[in-house]
Formats: sequence, structure tokens, C-alpha cells
Amino acid sequence: MKIETILSPLLFKQVENLESKVVVVIDILRATSTITTILNNGALSVIPVKEEGIAREYKSKGYLVGGERNGETIEGFDFGNSPFHYTEDIISQKDIVLTTTNGTKCIEMASQAYQVVIGSFLNLDAVVSHINKLNKDIVLFCAGWKDKVNLEDSLFAGAVASSFTDEELDDSSLLTIDAYNAAKGDLFKALQNSNHFQRLASKGVTKDIEYCCQINTINLVPVLKEGMLVT
Repeated sequence: MKIETILSPLLFKQVENLESKVVVVIDILRATSTITTILNNGALSVIPVKEEGIAREYKSKGYLVGGERNGETIEGFDFGNSPFHYTEDIISQKDIVLTTTNGTKCIEMASQAYQVVIGSFLNLDAVVSHINKLNKDIVLFCAGWKDKVNLEDSLFAGAVASSFTDEELDDSSLLTIDAYNAAKGDLFKALQNSNHFQRLASKGVTKDIEYCCQINTINLVPVLKEGMLVT
């Protein structure tokens, strides 16, 4: 098994033989954490869409739709990108549409992979167990922020990669492992100087960041099937 880490969407084109690989999409603050929470709270599926216009088309058909651009809830949508918006009483047994600045774009980019998996600290161990059983080469795909590398996604890539140290790891994976080992004692503290932490904190959603830094609170793995994320 080979593990490679893609630190920015701009580097994803370097992935070879995508159709034979498992891609773990990582957007810790907040898309992949929110997707994992939505399914844990009883939704039937999450339908990830790249474009706001497509999400609005779904809304016009009666779907519940969440979305953000630049960290702000899209006007007229039912939800933003906070995991706290998606309560069980509202979303249980429903299909939820989601569009975000970074994460849903990356899900679409990876859609031709053997399998697309959604990773967050919330379901870290479940993701590691799931991809290990598939016995395929793994791509840890960090969504970053507007194509730039970010700390939180890199740390999660390191957390996953550190579970596969007997496998073949690329240099990016080795870098993220070192970063994760330095930060894992207190992820929330480690992120406080990061750009996206500051960006979100300025919008008053520090509680979201604390939530997304929790490890192994959810035991499920969202996977992409026919354009829908399900468990």
C-alpha cells in the first residue's frame, strides 16, 4: 500500500491512476466534519455540489440545502457550514445538499477514484480502519483554503499517515506526520495561530473549531456512491 498526501488542490493533477486509488477528502474546518456530523445525525445522504447555482436548483425542488462561501452562510439557504446547524430533528431521514468553498470542490475532483472517503478528526479511527481494509493505494487530499495549504487539513493527513508507517509514504506524508506528532497533544491550541482559525474566529464560530478538533467521537465513514455521500 502506498500513501501520498496532496497538500493543495493545485497538486491533485499529479495523482496517477486515480481510478485505482482511494481518496480521503479532508476539509477539517468545516466541510468534512460537517458531512460526518450530518450523517451521524440521521440524514439519508449528503449530496455535495461544487456550484452554488446547482445547490439553488436543488432547493427549488424542495431539498434542504446548506452552503457557505468564504466562511459565510449563503443567503437563502437552510443551513451554513456549521455542524451545529444540522440537528437530528431537522435532518433525520432526509437528503441534504451541501456546497462549500473548498471541500465539495475537492469531492468532485476526486469522484473518479476507486472510492472517495470523507475524513475528519471526529471519525479518524473509523477512516483508518476502513481504508486499511480496502488494501488500495491511498491519496490523502487536503482541501486547503482557496488552493493554499492549510494547517488543520495537513494535521489530519498526518494523523492518518501515522497509522501506516510500515507502508510506502511520500515526503508530504512524512512532513504531515511530524506536524501531527507535534500538535496531537492539543489540536485546538496548535491551530490557534493558523490562518483559517483566525478567519473563522473573527466570524464568532470558535465553538465550531473546538468541535472539529474532537477525536473519535463518531464511528462511521461517509463514502461517495453515485454522487451521494452515504455510510
